[in-house]
Amino acid sequence: MAGPYPERLTPRGGDPMRALPDDPYKRRLQIFKRLYQHLDHFSSLRETGRVDFDGVVTLPSGEDVYIPDLTVGLNYLPRRQREAFVLICMRGYTEAAARDELLPASKSSTPVQQYADSGLAKMVDLYDSKQAGFWPPLDYIRPIKDKQGRLVMPTTTTLHPLIKRHLESARKDILLQIEGLRTALSQVEDMMSNLLKSEAVAAKSKPDLNEMAKELAATG
Repeated sequence: MAGPYPERLTPRGGDPMRALPDDPYKRRLQIFKRLYQHLDHFSSLRETGRVDFDGVVTLPSGEDVYIPDLTVGLNYLPRRQREAFVLICMRGYTEAAARDELLPASKSSTPVQQYADSGLAKMVDLYDSKQAGFWPPLDYIRPIKDKQGRLVMPTTTTLHPLIKRHLESARKDILLQIEGLRTALSQVEDMMSNLLKSEAVAAKSKPDLNEMAKELAATG
């Protein structure tokens, strides 16, 4: 069962009341950043079974996020972006602390911040590619040889859990609609049958004018 994403999920080391950006793209990035900062919490929920959590979180926008896929792009990040992203976006380091860890000789935390921001944007982009079925990323796909020795692009027949969930939901809705149409059709057929029966009864009870004229002529 999908769980709602709390609008005020507290970022580590940050202000829990801090407003999210108004720009939809930047706002989505910051929401994903908070999800990344709480991955260990989500993992704990799944491992301990304390809640009925199927790995899907619903954002305030209505978007479903499949938590197990959030880190699919981690190994595709350049080294510096990956390191900064892990420290700041996943472990909750401040930019200054991450700078001291990654660039101890630097006096500015701006490069580390830029690495983390770029890494976050790329991680969300790779997550979206995974959800859309474009995986692995096109830039990393290499041709393989088929049984005839020809170079072909690899494909996958695995249905993504989130897509499967939506398809199953759509199937249930369609089946319910079909059942409703069958019930309506049955009701219409019953009404038509009753109408035909009523017309037949009415026809039998209707006097025959020809017979009445013959009787009048015979008695005339």
